[in-house]
Amino acid sequence: MSGPMEPGENRGADGSAGPRNNGLAKELFWFALPLILSGLLQQLYNIVDSLIIGNVLGEEALAAAGASGPILNLFIYVCTGLVTGCTILVSHAWGAGERKKATAVAATFGLFLLAGSLALAGIGLCLHRGLLSLLHTPEALLAGASEYLSVVFLGIPFLALYNLAGALLRGTGNSRTPLVAIILASLVNVGLDLLLVWGVGWGIRGAAVATVIAQALSAFYLLWYLRQGKGGFYFTLSPRAASRACLAEGLKLSLPRVIQSGASSLGSLLLQSVMNSFGVDVVAAITTSYKVDSLAILPILNMSTAISVFTGQSIGAGDRQRALECLRRGRRLAVGVALCITVLLVFGGRFIVGLFGVPEEVMDLGQRFFWLLAAFYPVLACNESVGGFLQGVKDVAFPAVVNIAALWLRVALSYGLAGVLGSDVIALSEGASWVFALVCFTLRYRSGRWKRRVADELARAGSAGR
Repeated sequence: MSGPMEPGENRGADGSAGPRNNGLAKELFWFALPLILSGLLQQLYNIVDSLIIGNVLGEEALAAAGASGPILNLFIYVCTGLVTGCTILVSHAWGAGERKKATAVAATFGLFLLAGSLALAGIGLCLHRGLLSLLHTPEALLAGASEYLSVVFLGIPFLALYNLAGALLRGTGNSRTPLVAIILASLVNVGLDLLLVWGVGWGIRGAAVATVIAQALSAFYLLWYLRQGKGGFYFTLSPRAASRACLAEGLKLSLPRVIQSGASSLGSLLLQSVMNSFGVDVVAAITTSYKVDSLAILPILNMSTAISVFTGQSIGAGDRQRALECLRRGRRLAVGVALCITVLLVFGGRFIVGLFGVPEEVMDLGQRFFWLLAAFYPVLACNESVGGFLQGVKDVAFPAVVNIAALWLRVALSYGLAGVLGSDVIALSEGASWVFALVCFTLRYRSGRWKRRVADELARAGSAGR
């Protein structure tokens, strides 16, 4: 199986670095496939929780768990957004053969994320019930959502460490080991869900406990793997190995994504408030549909990650042409996958929503959601492909600004048109935001401004080579 380049691999007579572009689409696919499977299994945590909660505890408990999602995501996205810089830095360092820098990146962000995630978990435990009230969560759902969040927030440090270790491994071209970790965690999560919710009768709290334990296992496995030196560089959390320069450079690359994630999560909270105003049936239908949607778009998002990693390694090794091929071929793959997803959800969305044990009227609302949104998935594929390329060349601010603007356009449309379109506004406003982002990304790419960053990186790689 092919994979991302190793430093110095297949150098040409002119001294250019990087493997030949033949078979690049295949390389992208095989690198992205473990990412897709890992993402699917990670989402399975929430899916299995919802399936068991919906079928064992009923619609009200299912809606309560769904109503907690936007609040939890507000904290998770801030934490996991920080690992974006790790992947970019490690991919460039790996392409250039700078293993010591990879070690410094790992130590620096390991310490930073551990401290930050503990703080975020504490804040979430203190404020979650107040946030639920601010979102006008229906009184019938408030106690269950609060109980779920009070446990799941304990798992944020484990989730942060898992994402850090996965980001480091992805930067080196290893997307398979995180898949092994998530397979193990998923099996444990399913078993504990059945035991604690259905067998022992802990209710919604049991589903949350199962999720936290599974997250901890996946984090510990990847940290053990890295500590054994199997990642290709030495991993340590010693302050001596940390670097202020790495922290500054990594934060410069990560903060736009963190700001985007924070703004997106805040926007999701506002959208949840709009959704809550339509009643329990709509909350159950839309939150369940979004669980399915989150699985459906994972291949698109993971292809974006693959494009970013391959682009970063190509630029680090001084191969501009290969970086451009990563975008072209990766975008074709992403759009092809998006078209398949569209067909699946247009014709099978109602059946999939029905697996969560919801009543007929909720299934009908879920199918309507997919009829309205699924046709926009190819648009999202184009956006994410260009965004992944721009991140790979360290042009991280523009994608963040566009995605924030698109999200707030979606919020504005939801509030402004809710009285006219009803619950349909949730799906239609999201599709409109993707169209807006497509226009912005297309203009950015055609402007050629990103080429200056590529030239700077290639000059730096050439200077280091001498």
